[in-house]
Amino acid sequence: MPPYSARNKVPSIQKLGKELAERLNLQNADASKVASGKDSEKIAKAKAASRRKVIDPTTKNEVVIQDVDGDFADSIRRPKITIPKADVDPLSAPRPNDLPGVAQPHLPEGDGEAYRKTLDDLAPPEAVPDKTDDYLHRSKNREIIYHPLPIADLKRSFNALEGVVKATSITVIVSIITLNWFFIGRGWKGLFGSILASIIVSCGIHLWLRKAQEDANAINWDAERQRANAATESLLPESVEWMNSLVGIVWNLINPEMFAAMADTLEDVMQASVPPSLIQNVKVSSIGLGDQSFKILSLRALPSAETRTNQKKENTNSDEMTQEKDAKKEQRELEGEDDPDMKYYNLELSFAYHAIPAKGVVGKAKNLHLEVIFYLGVQGLFGVPLPIFVELNGIIGTVRLRFQLTPNPPFLKNLTFTFMGLPKIDASAIPLSSKGINVLDLPLISGFINSSIAAALDIYVAPKSLIMDMSKILQGDSVKKETDAMGLIYIKIKRAEGIAAQDRSGKSDPFITLAFSEFGKPVYCTRIIEQELNPCWNEQTCLLVYQDQLTAGEKLSVELWDSDTITSDDVVGKVQFDIRELIKNHSNTVTERADKLVDEENKPLPGTLFWDIGYFPRANFKSSMRTDGKDVSIPEEIRHRAEFQDDKGTVTTQQEVDVTTTPPDPSLPSGICSVLIHQIENLEEERPSGSFGSYKPWTPAQISGENTDEEADDLPSSYCSILQNDELVFKTRTKVKSSNPIFNAQTERFVRDWRNAVFTITCRNSVHREHDPILGSITLKLSEILQTSSQKTAVYALDGGMGYGRIIVSVLFRSVNLRLPRNLLGWDVGSFEVLGNKVRVQNDTNGYLSGTRIAIHSDVGNQSISSSWIEKGAGQTTWNLEPVTEGKITLQKHRVLVPVRRRYQAPIKLEFFNKSSRKPIAYAVYWLCDIIDNVETILTLPVYKSPMPKQMTQNYIPDIQADKSEVEKIGTIELTARFKMGMDESHKQWLKTNDDRETFESWENTVAEGYRTRIVKRETPDTLKELVNAGKVIGSRMKLNDDSDHDHAEEDTEQEVIRIPREAPGFEKEIDDQDENVSNDDEQWGAFSHELQDYVSEASASSPSIFSDDSASLRIQEDFTDSEIDDEELKKRRQKQDKISSKSELHRKHRGAMNIKAIRHLKFSKDEVKVLGHKIKSKFSMKGREPGVETEI
Repeated sequence: MPPYSARNKVPSIQKLGKELAERLNLQNADASKVASGKDSEKIAKAKAASRRKVIDPTTKNEVVIQDVDGDFADSIRRPKITIPKADVDPLSAPRPNDLPGVAQPHLPEGDGEAYRKTLDDLAPPEAVPDKTDDYLHRSKNREIIYHPLPIADLKRSFNALEGVVKATSITVIVSIITLNWFFIGRGWKGLFGSILASIIVSCGIHLWLRKAQEDANAINWDAERQRANAATESLLPESVEWMNSLVGIVWNLINPEMFAAMADTLEDVMQASVPPSLIQNVKVSSIGLGDQSFKILSLRALPSAETRTNQKKENTNSDEMTQEKDAKKEQRELEGEDDPDMKYYNLELSFAYHAIPAKGVVGKAKNLHLEVIFYLGVQGLFGVPLPIFVELNGIIGTVRLRFQLTPNPPFLKNLTFTFMGLPKIDASAIPLSSKGINVLDLPLISGFINSSIAAALDIYVAPKSLIMDMSKILQGDSVKKETDAMGLIYIKIKRAEGIAAQDRSGKSDPFITLAFSEFGKPVYCTRIIEQELNPCWNEQTCLLVYQDQLTAGEKLSVELWDSDTITSDDVVGKVQFDIRELIKNHSNTVTERADKLVDEENKPLPGTLFWDIGYFPRANFKSSMRTDGKDVSIPEEIRHRAEFQDDKGTVTTQQEVDVTTTPPDPSLPSGICSVLIHQIENLEEERPSGSFGSYKPWTPAQISGENTDEEADDLPSSYCSILQNDELVFKTRTKVKSSNPIFNAQTERFVRDWRNAVFTITCRNSVHREHDPILGSITLKLSEILQTSSQKTAVYALDGGMGYGRIIVSVLFRSVNLRLPRNLLGWDVGSFEVLGNKVRVQNDTNGYLSGTRIAIHSDVGNQSISSSWIEKGAGQTTWNLEPVTEGKITLQKHRVLVPVRRRYQAPIKLEFFNKSSRKPIAYAVYWLCDIIDNVETILTLPVYKSPMPKQMTQNYIPDIQADKSEVEKIGTIELTARFKMGMDESHKQWLKTNDDRETFESWENTVAEGYRTRIVKRETPDTLKELVNAGKVIGSRMKLNDDSDHDHAEEDTEQEVIRIPREAPGFEKEIDDQDENVSNDDEQWGAFSHELQDYVSEASASSPSIFSDDSASLRIQEDFTDSEIDDEELKKRRQKQDKISSKSELHRKHRGAMNIKAIRHLKFSKDEVKVLGHKIKSKFSMKGREPGVETEI
């Protein structure tokens, strides 16, 4: 089955209850009772409503399905054969029960659809009782055809008729001779004439009889052909007792480990469904098949919708045929079934299982069973294991299969699997412990397990389905070679005008969310701009597009909200955009749009949204960049050996060859990255408390070697988190007490530049009453692991924590045809550094800023430039940073380092304070989306006085003085700055939640273990540099420049320099200076959109070349060791930093004071009080609808 992710979440009983509630139209009902079967009225309504029309994902036809219900207990305990009644009068056929969508029954007349409407009701397990009879199974298996035979046996009739004809022939001969002798003439001549005439007449009678026999046989066999055609067209189900005999033999040969994945899925469902206030974890410890096998009730072939459509086209207008054909072709392309060489075969199968009556655990073990452990207690405080034995009493249902056949071995590509209605399950639970557990309400647990199994199966009930690549499964290939996302949507939210006021002040606090209409959950949220009716955001993002969104006709919803402090947010308006139209008409381009806001009923509302949108598919691989796909980190002498090759699976198609042998394109750095965590092997926790037991001479002090227990009480309950560029993006579910946890969890993320992207995977142990310790972590920098291919599956050692183990991870990157400028290829998380020697104020003619203190604010932190740093005697106000030169590097004693969390949404705000005022007297703003990462940039920023500081600092305004007439420019400030990618110690300022703390702890762990430094560089692998310099990436004259003093690589002289938003350092202006007569904002934004298309269009003449790497000597001040620093003050500062880092490392590994469990409990309680305080504070502050961390549950 596909890996769990934020899109493919673990199913739960709550989701099943919601599905049933929607089917019943009971929005406010307790759907859990419907699932467990405790409310008879709701069950009755569910039975009436469960008969519904859906699109069958196998045949593509509209079918009526029904959840299996009714006399289920009797059907599994007393299995019967269903035989249709052949003596029903078509003119007085009985009416069925009042079920919606079912026509009046009748016997088959004609062929094709006439058969299907009636004979579909003859198939078990939901056959119509008025048209069928049920007979108990006997000890001897019988092969039964589930339809009335339209063939009559005419042999006996023909034999009787031949006897009559013989007698008639003799009578005719004798009569002719006699009549001729008496009335015509006598003699030999008359006798011979009479005999000849009688022979001719008798031969005629005989030939007529033979002709009647042949015609009757022809009609008889034509009826048989019609029956056979109907049977092959899915109209007639047949019993398959021969298959049941085979299944019964094979059942005892099957290894139960083959069902480990199924047990793991059930464990995930139950864990996602349990109330965390009572049950903290669930574990399926084992699964047994028993002696009783599944029984197949019926089997029949099904025709596809295309087959029936072709039969109807003979009498259809040619134009209608063409339109229908085009619509079908487009639908098949969206569903990935547009290969003309593929053939499809559909099959329907009804199945049932019935347990053998038995008593006791030993007797019940002969049936299909599970052993489940419930950990009762409160999450994070305590847990008590409760082992339960679960016996599957019975199951009955109908499934349809669609086989995609290919002309090449193994002749089977994909298998589509879907249930025709929710199967009926019956399971019972008994305790395995004899100490006071029998008082537990075990029927409640039985109902919970029944509902869990139903929830696991409901995700595959039509019209939903499961598509498995059988060609990979049959060949043992588990390596992923293509992303689920087929492309991405580029969106730029520019501004809105004239929106409606929602607050009493006559203003609004607007923000925008992006969501898909099917789910409604926001996938992106802009910042809030307070007290504004014409907000300007200038925010850009990319959303991944998946195949199922196109199949479902998904729409992108852009919703404008007004944020409120206490009450719920108000909807100001929305805009919807069809994704199919976007892909069809706006592929590889960016379109400027100005849409009027509407409400839920598409009625116009005040306001206009100005935004850009475009779709960019996955880029094709360049054959010139193909390599041998081998790991270049291995010595060349042994690189070719099979044992040193990473697992690439079975490579069959050209696309798979390209993925496994072609590295990512450095000229297309943006794309989609898939990270898949398969499992962890030999996971165990280190015991830091010393030797185990009393020490004996000549024996090891501690137990050594790998752990051999797969399950034990002292094993960790592990889960993994994934950080993308130091930002928490994904968390897996917890796998309880296992040394080999199988996660099979993935996330797909948009990557701005694969050459500087870093993924950190941290494995933690879920424990009670203390913070979850790190078992180990790994760091995956894409530029290091993707040197000769775009896919990598490898085993990594978990290190740096309290445990050991090997984690298996797959990484896949696919570039898209989107070319972003260099300032948009950085990280969101980083730090704003003030470098250089001094910070100066210029053009302050009135001395308004002299003697002031500067507070530098980001979205999550701040730091001050003290007024005591001002140089005395200078002609202008100057703050001295006290630089110190160490070799070729300049360090600052007055260090200014401001943490940034959402760099592309936030500005750096400079506030000036004098000694006589507690409020800022002036402001300067610089938007971080305009700066280039890791490049020292001289900024000259205008300083303004303004009575509306929020509007000035929250709106992205290219020219503040021209846009806001109330502001007054009082001078400029000049400083040297750099945006550093990645976390550092300054980021402790914004740690408010447990997720924030765990993210910072993971970063500390990777830095302490030497996997990375405090600054991240853009680096191109050496293998790719050789390809670039050889002209195999862009052209023969293309060279990759490694000199960091240049902003980008050498370009062809005929190419134009790329332009980017506003005036980013090192680049030309995004748009040319406007004519003095042109002052309309729309024209300025329109010019921007036109320029935008130049750098996002595919392979245009003005496309950018490959941006150069960062300098190898690039370092941050905090990465210098005390041995590299001569200045005593800076050396002591570095030594203090080392002591803090060493103490943190001891605490992470539960050493030092943290080796005492009571102290860890106290620290946990203290931090939880802080988190609670931040939660309470956030309740009374404005916040948007920011999407949370992706999970599988």
